[in-house]
Amino acid sequence: MSTFTKFLQKIFSGLESQEQLDEEYLSRSVDVCDLERRIHELEYRGNEHESLPLHAAFPGLNSRKALW
Repeated sequence: MSTFTKFLQKIFSGLESQEQLDEEYLSRSVDVCDLERRIHELEYRGNEHESLPLHAAFPGLNSRKALW
């Protein structure tokens, strides 16, 4: 193995993958409600409508009709 490859392995061996970080975050939940909240946060992170699920953020055009 080349010296450069060993160097790169040494640098990146301490970095955790995002999946490992997410699993660790979920494992720290204190009850089922906390786990559900954390799962929701992870599923919708980076979404501009973070507080709403996708189907609630963008309802279909035919889902509501005009009142009059």
